[in-house]
Amino acid sequence: MSEIVFENVRVGYNGIPIVENVSFNADKGKITALIGPNGAGKSTILKTAAGLLKQIDGSVYIRNKSIGSYSPKELYSILSVMMTDRVKTKFMTSYDVVRVGRYRYTGIFGGLSETDKSVIKECMELIGVWDLKDKDYSTLSDGQKQRVLLARSIVSQPGILIMDEPASFLDMGRKIEFFDALTKLVKEKEIAVLISMHEVELIRKVADKVICLSGSGGIDAMGDAEELIRPEYMEQLFGMKKGKYEEYFG
Repeated sequence: MSEIVFENVRVGYNGIPIVENVSFNADKGKITALIGPNGAGKSTILKTAAGLLKQIDGSVYIRNKSIGSYSPKELYSILSVMMTDRVKTKFMTSYDVVRVGRYRYTGIFGGLSETDKSVIKECMELIGVWDLKDKDYSTLSDGQKQRVLLARSIVSQPGILIMDEPASFLDMGRKIEFFDALTKLVKEKEIAVLISMHEVELIRKVADKVICLSGSGGIDAMGDAEELIRPEYMEQLFGMKKGKYEEYFG
C-alpha cells in the first residue's frame, strides 16, 4: 500500500523549480531512501511530502488523498517529521523530549493520560532509550540524542515518518545503532519511511527502495538498492573519478 505518491511533481521555491518530473511512491512497512549530491533537491522533496512546502506543479497524495485537502491537524495526525535541525533543550530529561510528541493529543497545557504514558514508554523501549528517561537530554551522546528524537517522532503513532539525514551528526557506530532501531521500528509498526541519506555504504542494509537524484534537477534512477548501489553508477551520480568508489568502499 502506497502511503505517499508523487505524480509529475515540480518542487522548488518562489515558483522556481529545483527538481522536475518527480514521480514515485513510498509504501507501508518500507524504507524509501533519497540519495544524490548536495543541492539535488532531497530536502525540498521531503518538505513537500511533509506539507511544509507546496509543489509548483503535479500532484502529491497522502493515503490516496491530495495533500492540499488535509488540514495541518489532520496531516500531522498521520505523519511525523524529523529534520536535521538540532533540538535546543534546557533542563529537559529524555522523557520530557519524547513526551512533546504527544502534545497533539494532550494540547500544550494538557497533562498526560495513562494511555499517553503507556505509549511513551512503549516507544522509548522499542527504540532502546527507556533507560535514559531520567537523563538530562543535553548530556547524552549524539547517538543517544538521535534515538531519543526518533522515539519522539513515533510517539504520536504516525503511519508515515519523513526524515532528513537523521544520522548526519553520528559516527559510524552510532549510525548503525540508529538504523538498527529504525529498521526494527518499520518492521514492528509497519510505518512508511521516506528518508534522505548520505550513508551510501549503509543503504543496502537499510533501504527497500532507492531514488537517485541527479544534480541536473530530476530523478536519475529508481529501484532496488542492490541494483543501484554499484561502483560505476555511484561514481557517475556523485561525479567521482573512475575507481574511487571501489577504492574507498570496496
